[in-house]
Amino acid sequence: MFIGEFLHQPDNIKFIGMLKKIIHTFGITAFSAVLNLVVAVLISQYLGPAGKGSQSLILTTISFILIFSNLVGGATIVYLIPRFETILLIVPSYLWTVLMSLVSFFILKLTGLIESKYIIHVCILAVIYSVTSIHSNIIIGKQRIKESNNLVLLQTVLLVVCLLVSFIAFRIFSINSYIIALYISMGSSMLISTFLISASFKGIELNNYARYIPVVKQMLTFGFQNQIAHITQLLSFRLSYYVIQEYIGIAAVGVYSNGISIVESIWMVAKSMSLVQYSYISNSTNREESARITLLLVKAGLYTSLLLIIPLVLIPLEAYVFIFGQGFSDIKPVIITLLPGILIYNVSILFGHYFSGTGRYNINGRISAIGLLVSAILYFTLIPMFSIRGAGLATSLSYIFTSVMFVWYFALENRNWFTYLIPRWNDIKLVIAEFKKAKDLN
Repeated sequence: MFIGEFLHQPDNIKFIGMLKKIIHTFGITAFSAVLNLVVAVLISQYLGPAGKGSQSLILTTISFILIFSNLVGGATIVYLIPRFETILLIVPSYLWTVLMSLVSFFILKLTGLIESKYIIHVCILAVIYSVTSIHSNIIIGKQRIKESNNLVLLQTVLLVVCLLVSFIAFRIFSINSYIIALYISMGSSMLISTFLISASFKGIELNNYARYIPVVKQMLTFGFQNQIAHITQLLSFRLSYYVIQEYIGIAAVGVYSNGISIVESIWMVAKSMSLVQYSYISNSTNREESARITLLLVKAGLYTSLLLIIPLVLIPLEAYVFIFGQGFSDIKPVIITLLPGILIYNVSILFGHYFSGTGRYNINGRISAIGLLVSAILYFTLIPMFSIRGAGLATSLSYIFTSVMFVWYFALENRNWFTYLIPRWNDIKLVIAEFKKAKDLN
């Protein structure tokens, strides 16, 4: 297939509607990124590197449980929403979520990955977060992107407010303040998301098992393929936390996690695009148009992210220490080592959602599994040698490797695609024109 034959034919794309959703998503994502930075600053300033390290491990462990919960109730719901009755997707997702949290409780008890006093909270919060995620994916599958974005924003705002009240008003300087804030923020989002999909609960038939069998088969098939990618991807991203804790200590996890949080904010551009991209492609049967949209977004994502990286390099070390507090003097070298991989990984985000949106989750799983193997080798080699700077270098190299793999798979069916990543004046004029049209339609 020749991408060049149709890449510059914007009249064939419903681009205005997509652009409006991307703009709204980016606005919410950017604001949420600022609020997440505020959360990192508050915890770093009031609890120090060790407290920030504990918070990072708690949140990461919740994320791991959520990944396994999403084997049935994850992003594949977005793909299946146009194909099945919604209630048939909800019930199996709920049951699987509870089962995974129960299994996780016993695994955490046996392994001791986190302190035992946090295990029950982590498992309950994972259920709350997972149910909210199920509801959000249903909303995205119905292309109600604005409502999904508002849920994310609400959760982050409530988290910041609760931390401010706890630290400043009540003077409670404990990781328990963060846990309570998670209960309030996540719980509120879960209740509101339940209301937003309440119409989907009509026609529920729990005793009619035959209706669920074909749906569950599809959910397990696509869910397993998709979540293998997410499981291995998250392990690639966050395995470094546990390796750093083992070789250097919990305080180093706090420093490194702040560096990761800062540089991963660069991805808010690509992730805003990918949310709309995935929703659109999942509801489309035109693969050529899907490839064209993906390339346009990759081009925009790469160059925008490159601009966002420049301030992170220019900010002096003293500014980072002032923001996060004493004990975070190693954060700037971590950021510098991470930036090359962070930039290139924009390609993985958007190409990955292209393959997911066209139902080829197996490709994402295959690439992520190989990426995890590369990451593990790099982490256990470079972290003992170069401390947390080695963690940053290992992460960056693994991101680059994974992105090259995605490029290779995309190139197999889209020849000469790379020539269209070169910016052209017509691209700029097109974006300006579409921004004006989108504004006029508001």
